Amino acid sequence: MRVHPVSYLLTRGIQFTLSSDDAGFFSYEGVTMDYTYAVAGWNLDLKDIKKMAMNGITYSSLKADEKKELMEKQFEPKWAEWVKMINAAY
Repeated sequence: MRVHPVSYLLTRGIQFTLSSDDAGFFSYEGVTMDYTYAVAGWNLDLKDIKKMAMNGITYSSLKADEKKELMEKQFEPKWAEWVKMINAAY
């Protein structure tokens, strides 16, 4: 993970996202483990994690109105809740 070019690409403003393409092979659901490895391997900060998650919506095949609704009604409130939980824990 540490030699993956994403760190270089990030510093140059290249957009990226993570997908759970191997979840079945590794016997897990979702992208939690993918994010965990990415954060550790690429030294991502909170801003990077949020951008990566938002890119998953932004660059999806959803229609523009679906993306907007998902971002505003699902992602932003859940992100705020997650950050609040992290702040309370630490």
